Amino acid sequence: MGKETVLKNRVVDHFSLVIDGEDGAPARTWKLCYDYRAIALVEERIGKDIKRIEDWKELSSGKHFPVIVHCGLRRFNPEVTLDEVLDVLNPEAQRILTEEIIELMFPGAREAYERAERQRAKAAEGHGEPEPPNGQTPATA
Repeated sequence: MGKETVLKNRVVDHFSLVIDGEDGAPARTWKLCYDYRAIALVEERIGKDIKRIEDWKELSSGKHFPVIVHCGLRRFNPEVTLDEVLDVLNPEAQRILTEEIIELMFPGAREAYERAERQRAKAAEGHGEPEPPNGQTPATA
């Protein structure tokens, strides 16, 4: 008898970015969503494999990052142009958005990275062997 796999569809995670209107203009809300279409579009447009952390280190703030944001708008705000994204971005916005975008693309990656850093610090201090990166112990592996 064959095994059946059921994949339940769920609401796609997104990040709402509220852009404060200047000079009395009304605020706008953009929703960034990184489904597989957005991720594929990012990789196509910037020519990098964004699943590799090494490639994130080589991204250009002015050249690549606006494209990453723009591709994330495809699902909920397709009317937003790349020029509009460029008008909104600045170094502070990039810092905040980078963390949110990475969390949307790689759920749980931040926690896994922080756990690995704590384990490395413990090992460096001589507090025993570091735990396996997936959180399993020999009893649960």
